[in-house]
Amino acid sequence: MNKVDLARKLCRCFGFAQCEGNVIVDHIITTLANELEQGRRIELRGLGTFGTRQRKPSLGRVVKTGEPVSVPALRRVYFRPGRELKEIASRKSS
Repeated sequence: MNKVDLARKLCRCFGFAQCEGNVIVDHIITTLANELEQGRRIELRGLGTFGTRQRKPSLGRVVKTGEPVSVPALRRVYFRPGRELKEIASRKSS
């Protein structure tokens, strides 16, 4: 499923026009991105938790030459699925 599919499902489910569904999905994604950019955690009950983690700077190596390379500190996004989502996923795969 992609953004367009999600917008279509919203439209079918709630009777929105297609353009309204697109605006809603875009607004949700923008809001999530802005909250993560500010370092906030987002918890959606039944779905899971989005957040960021800071990675420390490290020393890596170029695979071809073996030359050491400095890897800068990074902030990475993570998603931890909630209990309900894990249960649904495990039911579907069995």
